[in-house]
Amino acid sequence: MPSDIRSVILDMVRNSDRPVKDIADAVGKPYSTLMRELDPGDARAKLGVELLLLPLMQACDSTAPLRCLAEALDCRLVSNRGITPDKPTFHEELLDTYQALVDYHRAMLEGLPPDVVGKKRETLIRQLKEDFAFYVARSGGGEG
Repeated sequence: MPSDIRSVILDMVRNSDRPVKDIADAVGKPYSTLMRELDPGDARAKLGVELLLLPLMQACDSTAPLRCLAEALDCRLVSNRGITPDKPTFHEELLDTYQALVDYHRAMLEGLPPDVVGKKRETLIRQLKEDFAFYVARSGGGEG
């Protein structure tokens, strides 16, 4: 993966399932203007990330620029797509999370290998997301 954001965005646009001209239309830019703004060799062109990045990512259905930025900060990007509670009641959902926390802590206390502990951590994170999804659906509020 390229390490500078402009190259990542250019790759995202070029590798999208949509034609570049359609993407330019979707973000409200003439094709030639968009390509100039994405050209890593054109130091005078301004990408306008704050106004263009999110619409480009939505038009391409890609999170590649976010992954690039996260990696540059030694972080990771985690999707919330497909997170739905898997228990019929909020109480049962919370109990699943409690058990996942116990399993995670027990794995560390037992000195299990980092990859095993990491899997327990991912299970715990998913359970927490399911709790929150249930809570939001139950309260009728938007995500916070």
